Amino acid sequence: MKRINLYGLLLFSTILIMNSSCSEETPSTVPSTYTAPPKDTTEPPNSTPTASAGGDIQVILPIDFFWLSGSYSDNALIDNFVWKKISGPSTYVLESPNSLRTKVSKLEKGIYEFELTVINKGGLTSKDTARVIVGEISLNPKEIIFKDVTWSCPWDCVIEIENIYSHLPSGNVFRVYIQRDNSADWNEAGLDSQWSDNFSYAYSLNGYLWIYYLGTHVEDTPNIKIVY
Repeated sequence: MKRINLYGLLLFSTILIMNSSCSEETPSTVPSTYTAPPKDTTEPPNSTPTASAGGDIQVILPIDFFWLSGSYSDNALIDNFVWKKISGPSTYVLESPNSLRTKVSKLEKGIYEFELTVINKGGLTSKDTARVIVGEISLNPKEIIFKDVTWSCPWDCVIEIENIYSHLPSGNVFRVYIQRDNSADWNEAGLDSQWSDNFSYAYSLNGYLWIYYLGTHVEDTPNIKIVY
């Protein structure tokens, strides 16, 4: 009878199983190389700018100067600004006609119009006009009082008075005063964000007057006095 070497047979079977396992391993995957997208060199569309010459202004003599303050839309690529007078008295000095903010001096009594032209790099333009009334308060001034007016406070607090020139001669300069509740004092409001006692006013030659309060909320019903 032949003798079988069981130990050798077991060792041989183990080697076969190990070789079979190694041959069935999944090959490693090599990652692909990342390619960045091409840079966008497309120029933005040539959009028309929007010019703003600011609100109407009044100058009360003997002061004979003021500041023009223009602006334009943020999305426009601007190449140049030009201020010029398009109507009014001949006496004036426009100090920096190619700046958004410029001083205008040597004014005389009358109504001026200054036009702002904004030009973008594509040659498109936009224009807007600021009107400036120059005058003096009479030596025998008159006054109008609006009693118990109310504030509107959606964001900032403001009083709006319509048709101001239905109460005083058109083209007259004037001063604005405010009397708060429970006070006998009249405080003058500054013109065009020139704050005085937390109050300022702006107006339009179309007849609107706005009185602003530098604060978040007010609940009184003040009196407003116009002196001209």
